[in-house]
Amino acid sequence: MGRIFKTNKAKENLYGYLFILPVFIGVCFFVFYPFVYSFLSTFKNWTGLKPLEDAPWVQLDIYKKVFTDKVFWESFTNTLITLIGMPVGLILSMGLALLLNRGIRGTNAFRVIFYIPVVCSLAAIVVLWRELMSLSGPVNDVLSAFGIKRLNWLGEPRSAMAALIIMCVWKGLGASTLLYIAGLSGVPSSCIEAAKLDGANAWTIFWRITFPLLMPTHFYMLVTGVINGMQIYLEPKLLNNGGPAGSTRTLVMYLFERFGQKRVSEASVIAWFTGAVVFAVTALQFWWNGRREKA
Repeated sequence: MGRIFKTNKAKENLYGYLFILPVFIGVCFFVFYPFVYSFLSTFKNWTGLKPLEDAPWVQLDIYKKVFTDKVFWESFTNTLITLIGMPVGLILSMGLALLLNRGIRGTNAFRVIFYIPVVCSLAAIVVLWRELMSLSGPVNDVLSAFGIKRLNWLGEPRSAMAALIIMCVWKGLGASTLLYIAGLSGVPSSCIEAAKLDGANAWTIFWRITFPLLMPTHFYMLVTGVINGMQIYLEPKLLNNGGPAGSTRTLVMYLFERFGQKRVSEASVIAWFTGAVVFAVTALQFWWNGRREKA
């Protein structure tokens, strides 16, 4: 019986390996091979127009060239600045989720309305915000009504970055709100009722009960926010093409510029740098979350 059992087990394992073999081959060919190929290209002066094997070895010269480029650090700084929108979006989406979770009339309609920007075409959203933030647009009309001078939102470096952050926050607000609503559904009502019986006010209930119990949602939003924020490309590209004067040029935009200039080795260095930053920040967040859970 033991021998028959082992034979059947071996057959099941064999069938299982055969089923995952196509996926494994695809991962090796489309993930691992480009992964190694890209890493090797960082040590060569490769233009992408000929095989990597024919490109000359330059050791760490490409790394030095990229890390001493002023435009690289400006693009990296701009990318970090765009991450300011992440905590702003989390605070706004949490507030909306708390309001929509109160069971007021028309809640489902409001949920759909807030989620519309998430499913809309990014090109359409960019056109909309260009019109909203033009010199004669509604945003400046509101500002002028309060006696504030009209701003050239997309023509000045500081205001262009602010316009980009506002647009990104608005576009992602619906998805974040939906996640927080899902998180609020997991908060036990018995805890809130017990706190009310003990005389806790609304702020104490939120800060001492609701907010800590939403920590898994906070953690997920922070991790995905950093990953997506470090890879932002289409929004600044379509809104202002990285301008004015490169004030909204992000790291991924800088990477694609290097590809377009046939400086593939430099683009690979930028890609690996971006991946390393995302990995480091994500690992730090996981470490902090694990330490908090143990505490």
